[in-house]
Amino acid sequence: MSFWRDRHALAPVAGNKESRRIETFGVSTEKRVPMRHSEPIDIDGVFLGAAVEHELGVRFIAVDVRVTDMNESIWPNLHYAKMSARQLFRANRAMVPS
Repeated sequence: MSFWRDRHALAPVAGNKESRRIETFGVSTEKRVPMRHSEPIDIDGVFLGAAVEHELGVRFIAVDVRVTDMNESIWPNLHYAKMSARQLFRANRAMVPS
């Protein structure tokens, strides 16, 4: 029963002296993480995956079964990721997605 009486103590309140409660649960109110930029990769109208920016270049996230061998691979730039996805897609073109 005490939880129901004190449930307001768990809710975040902005602009109040009790806003410190947010930080006690591990949520930062000051530091915002920027969203990563991604670029879709499609060959001949088929969406193969997305290239997401990474500290070392771009990371390829595969969606199509024909390029799953490249999933989570890191490339120096977007051009290399697209070239490799195109090459693997064309090599596996005869394979039918299940």
